[in-house]
Amino acid sequence: MVDRCFDISVCVVAWNAAKELGACLDALPAAAGPRTLEVIVVDNGSSDATGRVLGEHLATVVVRNDRNHGITPARNQALKRASGRVVVMLDADTVPLAGSLEVMADYLETHQEVGLIGPRLLDPDGTLQLSCRRRPTAQLPWLRRPPLARVFEHRRAVNEHLMRDFDHASPRPVDWVIGACQAFRAELPATIGEYDERIFSHGGEDTDWCLRTWTVGLEVHYLPTAEVVHAYGHFTRRRPLSKQALRGLTDYYYMLFKHRRGGRWSPS
Repeated sequence: MVDRCFDISVCVVAWNAAKELGACLDALPAAAGPRTLEVIVVDNGSSDATGRVLGEHLATVVVRNDRNHGITPARNQALKRASGRVVVMLDADTVPLAGSLEVMADYLETHQEVGLIGPRLLDPDGTLQLSCRRRPTAQLPWLRRPPLARVFEHRRAVNEHLMRDFDHASPRPVDWVIGACQAFRAELPATIGEYDERIFSHGGEDTDWCLRTWTVGLEVHYLPTAEVVHAYGHFTRRRPLSKQALRGLTDYYYMLFKHRRGGRWSPS
């Protein structure tokens, strides 16, 4: 049994993230406030200066992989080392604002019906990033990629999926929140299992994690009082036929097949 000796464990998977990672790690103490903080970074086979950046942050626990094992195996590596009562899975291209991690930890402690939360995400220019979503459907990846995105990005199906009808100003249950930042109590993996390692890429691992949370009777909430800046790259939308984009599609449809029987969802 892991000794829960920290309030918050922040887990970051980094792959060739030297340009973004330093700002993310520098922001964590202010984001945690008075909460005790553990930082775990899995360097997933980076070939850039990510190792040098990590060497400049001596309070960080580093796991080094000799190659890119994929997002879910790396997150499982971090989970096994986390000793915080609350775990925050954070992408390397995020910058949590002051107090954001503390707010998420407080919310989880006072809302026992909630299993997982996602903060209000902001683009680097400070504008809202749509990060809470309704049910995933089979046609969505195509509607949001070129060339169809030019026609469908602001049509009804995509608008409903992205919850553009919601003002994003108050906490609420949602079907899922994107994986740039997800916070949950340390006991959640023991209840729903580890990350599904058949999902290699950013292609549905965040959706799967949230749907599994709903399946065990816990809720997923969007929490706008915690704010995190996220430099969302949209790589697969810029290069829809790249190997990475095609693997993302494979992972997405595997995730849909896995959850094809439905289950408990949010009232969205």
